[in-house]
Amino acid sequence: MGAEFRLFQLRIDAVPSTFGTSLLFTIIIVSISLGGLVICRRWLLAAELKTQHDVADPLSQVVGMMFAVLLGFMVGDAMQRFSTARSTTQQEAASLGDIFILAEGLPAANRDRIRKLCVDYAERVVKIEWPMLAKKQTSPEARESYVLLANECATYNPITQGQSNVQQSLLPAIVSLGDCRRLRVEALNNSLAPTLWLVLSIGGAATILFTYFFGAGNFKIQMLMVAIVSVVICLNIFLLVAYDDPFSGDVMVSPTAFETDLTVFREQICATKNAQKGPGTTK
Repeated sequence: MGAEFRLFQLRIDAVPSTFGTSLLFTIIIVSISLGGLVICRRWLLAAELKTQHDVADPLSQVVGMMFAVLLGFMVGDAMQRFSTARSTTQQEAASLGDIFILAEGLPAANRDRIRKLCVDYAERVVKIEWPMLAKKQTSPEARESYVLLANECATYNPITQGQSNVQQSLLPAIVSLGDCRRLRVEALNNSLAPTLWLVLSIGGAATILFTYFFGAGNFKIQMLMVAIVSVVICLNIFLLVAYDDPFSGDVMVSPTAFETDLTVFREQICATKNAQKGPGTTK
């Protein structure tokens, strides 16, 4: 059973949470819901259903309310995890920027090595690792760049008091970078469990099924109401799917913070090289 749930989880993760996928899913669910209503009306006439309204109405309200609470909690939790993943990514990029800036206080050779490693890490995260995150994978190259950067900062031996102060600031920054990277990687495995998806599916189906137990005088109007209920449920489930995986789909955490870092890094490196060549030198 555990292996089957794991396979179900992988299949869910493999479906991109895009608008096109949501539209197709909504059309399928609405079609199934309306088909079920037509079949139900062949078995039960509207006049027969109206005699059960006194019982069906309060029960449908209980089912609908419980499903709404369940779905609301799940969507809220997914949005919170999405926000945390975005904040973690921004903090990771900010820590990388701090390391790059603090390297200015080190000797030229150490400064250049650390800054080059900062550029390498940012480039590998943006170009290699970020596309892999959508497949719930990470880049060994990006991790290698992080390890080299951490070793460079940790093994540096300061000579002057100023260099010692710089290293004391570098170490918390590299620790923050590593912590945020681990939290970002961990976010890949924080999606909803297959059991919860099963519970959610049963709750949605039960909510739609209860709409069959009301007999409207105009069947077309009842079909329209069932379709609207199905669409609203599908839209909320799409929100859940979109926010459940923060690194894929139309709604995702982008590597904008690292791209900004790269722009700043390259400008600063060019400025440093020009300053070393002397005044009047162009790029």
